[in-house]
Amino acid sequence: MNPTASANRQMVLIGASYAQEWQNPKLPGYDVTNKGIGGQESSDLRARFERDVIALQPDTVMIWGHYNDVVRAKPENMAAAKRKAQENYQAMIEQARAAGITPILVTELTIPIPDTMKEKLMSFIGSVRGKTDYRVQKNTEIKALNGWLRDYAKAHNIKLLDLEKALDSGNGTRKVEYTRSDNSHVSPTGYDAIAKYVASQLI
Repeated sequence: MNPTASANRQMVLIGASYAQEWQNPKLPGYDVTNKGIGGQESSDLRARFERDVIALQPDTVMIWGHYNDVVRAKPENMAAAKRKAQENYQAMIEQARAAGITPILVTELTIPIPDTMKEKLMSFIGSVRGKTDYRVQKNTEIKALNGWLRDYAKAHNIKLLDLEKALDSGNGTRKVEYTRSDNSHVSPTGYDAIAKYVASQLI
């Protein structure tokens, strides 16, 4: 995959729909090949890592994707789902490094919760009834895995792109304008913000 016509390094972006819909971003110093596939979990990324990353022999791989692991896991299976995601990240990183490919990790995006009086009232009513908002539940687990990624990246000298914090609204969740109407997928404005942040981290 190492080109003769380009001085840029080669990067493969692997992930689920968030990665897929980013298409082929223009990042300083890199030519990006997008290998995102919508709907996948980290186990799916691991299963195709050899074919979609190692076989292409890029200089770098950006691994983005545990959102689906979390949002699809039932509460009673959440701990196991998070452990499996951690194992998948470790395996992909080991594969990449064994092949001479530099891994880059990406923290996952949270589910937006608008900072409005209506949301605060609904949250209060829910707490009185002893119920936790679905978005709060899932964000708690997404952030827990993000925290593990940060620690793992630091301990193993791996570059980490902290999209959770880069797209944060100030209330601990993603800015509403960075999300499409389904309250999950990334809006064009969100991808603009991601591209600017990632570019700033790669220079």
